[in-house]
Amino acid sequence: MMTQGEMILTDAQMKQGLAEPAPQRLRHRILQAGGWAGAGFVLDKVIAAIQLMVVARLLSPADFGVMAASATIVLAFMTISELGVESALIAKTEVDREDLAVAWTIAIARGVAMAACLWATADVIGQVMQMPQLASLLRVHAWLLVLQGLQSPAMALVAKSLNLRLRVTMDLVRRVIEAGAIIALALWLRNVWALLLGQLMGMCVGSLLSFWVAPFKPRLSLYGPAREYLWGYGKHLNVTTLCIFVVMSGGELMIGRMLGQDSLGLYQIALAIPLLLGVRATVLIHQISMPTYALLQNDRPGVIRVFELQMGLVGFIFIPLAAAVAVFAPVIVPLAFGPQWLAIVDPLRVLCVYAVCAGYSSVMTALHYGANRPDLQMKSWIGQCLFYTLAIVPLTIRYGLTGAAVALVASYLVGLLLQGIGTRDLIGTAVDAVYWSTGRACLIGGALAGAILLMSGPASVTPSSWVLAAACLAAGGLYSSYLWLIEVPRLKVLWEYR
Repeated sequence: MMTQGEMILTDAQMKQGLAEPAPQRLRHRILQAGGWAGAGFVLDKVIAAIQLMVVARLLSPADFGVMAASATIVLAFMTISELGVESALIAKTEVDREDLAVAWTIAIARGVAMAACLWATADVIGQVMQMPQLASLLRVHAWLLVLQGLQSPAMALVAKSLNLRLRVTMDLVRRVIEAGAIIALALWLRNVWALLLGQLMGMCVGSLLSFWVAPFKPRLSLYGPAREYLWGYGKHLNVTTLCIFVVMSGGELMIGRMLGQDSLGLYQIALAIPLLLGVRATVLIHQISMPTYALLQNDRPGVIRVFELQMGLVGFIFIPLAAAVAVFAPVIVPLAFGPQWLAIVDPLRVLCVYAVCAGYSSVMTALHYGANRPDLQMKSWIGQCLFYTLAIVPLTIRYGLTGAAVALVASYLVGLLLQGIGTRDLIGTAVDAVYWSTGRACLIGGALAGAILLMSGPASVTPSSWVLAAACLAAGGLYSSYLWLIEVPRLKVLWEYR
C-alpha cells in the first residue's frame, strides 16, 4: 500500500503527470482502479441481492417502512452537518498530516453532536411520524453517526491515488459481515431490529478496518488554514447534500406520513431494485471519476475525452439494464420477493428511468467536484429540489406510489438539464457532441422499451406470449446492433486515444 507521503500530489507532480507518457500511466491506473471497483461492486450487489431476497421473506412491509423512516431521519442529521471532508481532501492539490488531523477532528465532533441531537429529539420525531417504534430505533441508530466519524480520514488519500484494492477488500469484508448478521438476526428476531443491529455491526467493522487500509495516527487538531479550507469547500457541498436529502429522502417521509409505513415499505423495495441493479454503480463511477478529473484539472482536452467516454459507458450499461428491468418487472418482483410485493411493479418501472438519470448525473457530479467547482452542483440541486418539493405532494396524493416515483424521475430530468448547462459553461461547446450521442442512445432505448410495454398490457400481466417474446428479441437485437455499430467504435477510439 502507498504511504501517506507517496499519495500526496504536488503541483509539480501534476504537471509532470501531463507530460507525454502520463496518459498511459493514468489510463492504466484508471483501468486497474476500475477493475477492482467493478469486481467489488458486482460482489457487493450479489451479497445485497441475497440479503434482500432472504430478508424480504422474513420481515413485513411495516418493518421495512419503519427502518426506512429511521434511516431517513439519520440521513437528515448527517446531511444538515455535511461538509464534504473526503471530497475536499481529494480535490486539494497537497494534503498533509495537519489536514488529516483536522478532518478527523471535525468528523468526530460532527458525529457526536448529531448523535446527541438525534437522541434528544427521538420522542418528538416518533410522535410527528406517528410511528410508536421509531423513537427507540432512532436512539440506537444514532450510534451510526459516531461510528462513521471514527473512520480513518486517510481513506480520502487512498481514493485520490486510485489504489482501490485494499478499499474494495475492506468494503467486501464489511458487507459480508453485515449481511450475515442481518440474515441471522432476521431468522432469530423476525423484526426490524435485525436490520438495524446488523447495519451497526457492519459500520463498526468498517471503521476498524479503515485504519488498516489507510493508516492514520489518531490526533485531534483545529489548525486554522486546514479548517478554513475544509469549511470553504464544504459550504457549497452542505447546501447540495441538503437538497439531495430533500429529493431522495424527503419524499419518503411524505409517503410515510400520507400513506403509512406499509406503503413506505413498498416504496423502499421498489426503490431498492434500481438501487441494487444500477444506481449504486454511480458510487463506483464517482469513486474513480472524481480523482481522475482532479488530476486532469489543467488538461481540458483530457477532461473532455474522459467525460465523453464515461457518458458513453453509462448509456452502454444503464439503458439496456433499466429497459430489461422495466419490461420484466412482473416476473422479477414475485420471483425475487414473493407475490405480496406485486403492488410495486408500476413504481418500479418508473424508477428504472431514475436509475439511468442517476448514472448520467454521477458523471457530471464527479466532473464538477474534481474540477473544484462544487458551486455548479449546488446551483443545479437547488433547482431540482425546488421542483421536487412542488411535485411530490400533489402527485403522491393523486397517483399514490407511482406518483411519488414520477415526481422523483421528473426532478432528476430537471436536475440533468441544469447540470448539463453547468457542464457546458465549465468545459465549453465541445460537450454538445456528447449530449447529442447521449440523447440518441436514450431515445432509441426508450422507444424500444416503450413499444414493448405497450404490447405487454397491464402490469399484472406477465410478458410470456410468443408475440411479446418475439418483440423483446427484436428490440434487443436492434439495440445491440446500434451499440455494436455506433457506440462500441466511438468508445474504442476514445479509450485508445494517445
